[in-house]
Amino acid sequence: MALPIDKKAYYSMRYPHGTVVELTAPIEDTYSPKPVGARFRVDFIDDMLQLHGKWLPPESGSIAIAIEYDKFKIVE
Repeated sequence: MALPIDKKAYYSMRYPHGTVVELTAPIEDTYSPKPVGARFRVDFIDDMLQLHGKWLPPESGSIAIAIEYDKFKIVE
């Protein structure tokens, strides 16, 4: 019998506080779109499996990254 995976714990280990990720596909949001190449420094992961943190300049805004939907890679 397989045990269920705690996705939040897994992603918290994979994307710890301070990790920098870079979008490999744009986030097409009406109020805060982000282009390919935009970088984001992770603060924490919420229960909806979204990365929260700060967009690195020149980007700004407060839109989170949805781990299982948005496309990105770890760069730092």
